[in-house]
Amino acid sequence: MGEYTLKKSEQEELEKLYNIAKEQNNSINFNLVYMTMKLTDENYDDIMKYFLERGISMIQDDVEPDVTAYACEGEKIRPFDPSKIDITMKPLTLDSLLKRIQKGEIEFDSSFQRKAGLWDRKQKSQLIESIFLRIPLPAFYFDASDEDRWLVIDGLQRVTTLKQFVVDKTLKLQEMEFFPELNGCVYDKLPRAFQRRIDETVINVYLVNPSTQDNVKYNIFKRINTGGLALEAQEIRNALFQGKATQFLQNCAGLPCFTEATGGSVKSERMLDREFVLRYVSFCYLDLNQYSGNIDEFLNEGMKYLNRASESELLEIEEEFKRVMLNMYSLMGRNTFRKICYDGRRRPINKVIYESWCYVMKNLPQSDVNSLIRFKDEVQMKYMDLCEKADYLYLLKAPDKKALYLRIDCVMSLVKSVLEKAWNDKED
Repeated sequence: MGEYTLKKSEQEELEKLYNIAKEQNNSINFNLVYMTMKLTDENYDDIMKYFLERGISMIQDDVEPDVTAYACEGEKIRPFDPSKIDITMKPLTLDSLLKRIQKGEIEFDSSFQRKAGLWDRKQKSQLIESIFLRIPLPAFYFDASDEDRWLVIDGLQRVTTLKQFVVDKTLKLQEMEFFPELNGCVYDKLPRAFQRRIDETVINVYLVNPSTQDNVKYNIFKRINTGGLALEAQEIRNALFQGKATQFLQNCAGLPCFTEATGGSVKSERMLDREFVLRYVSFCYLDLNQYSGNIDEFLNEGMKYLNRASESELLEIEEEFKRVMLNMYSLMGRNTFRKICYDGRRRPINKVIYESWCYVMKNLPQSDVNSLIRFKDEVQMKYMDLCEKADYLYLLKAPDKKALYLRIDCVMSLVKSVLEKAWNDKED
């Protein structure tokens, strides 16, 4: 690389990333580069130049990836009593499962619809052909908390294919390998022998029973779900905590003030925007002592809190959320919820910065917020200084409760120092 000042180890990693990018239509995700190269102000320009000169485009989500221990918290499961896991194995005929689909007793949550469409017509046809050939199907897993409405944990592509072929009758078979004569057939055109083979196929169904605790169920869902696209943590929460919480998060994620404050960077794909709203609710309305260092468990509690809330409480939370988003954007502008650095380059949104600033701003009276906005240049300059301090940067990477409190204290101390100046100026 000649003119570059990158270390040899960095150059070797860049070559690996370059080879990955070539396999991905000459593009690479910024998050992958961020996590691999440990980007800093010193090496950022050289690394970006490396890809630019080789015709590699950078895909950037503009939300700082969870490269810290915070990212791994979802993988850490607090020990629980194995006796709390209540799963029953139940052999069923496909006819029984199809009757549940026909009667609306299988949950096809709207948020999962795109997951249900991952298979193409050929893959769906081959599943049906496997049934014709009496090839055993993998086990199905359902959350059976509601006996009248099972929720698919694993097997959504298969259940959806069966629904489309047998119940909806919208799927036409194609590219069949053993029975090419059936290409173009819908269910009603099949010989009765083939219809009967579908009806009488026996499958193994595992039911997660109601006595299983929520957090245990969440981890079961996370471990079992092995579909073509693994579910994100918020997508699992959205499935397990259906009710007022899911609707509230969807509504708030669509508010213009949230989009403006986050610069449109927090996308709706994979429910990242709803996770951000939930983080606001959890850190601003739950007792912070409930936070154990496991972000998944804490956010699960946030979902339960919203589901228990009254309509008037939800309205109040939404109004406060709007107030905080509007105030934060007035205070920080294009750098809202981001590190602010001397080079002037806009950094990605950072989740823990978002949490701590939301907590502080939510608990400030509007009169104090107005004073801060009047002195916003000083607020931003002080926060820029804070973002240069190694101790604070370390706190942004630490997942434990102590670090959470210290992050909040850092922001609160900054705010108080500016407010003191505002008060002194007013007295003068």
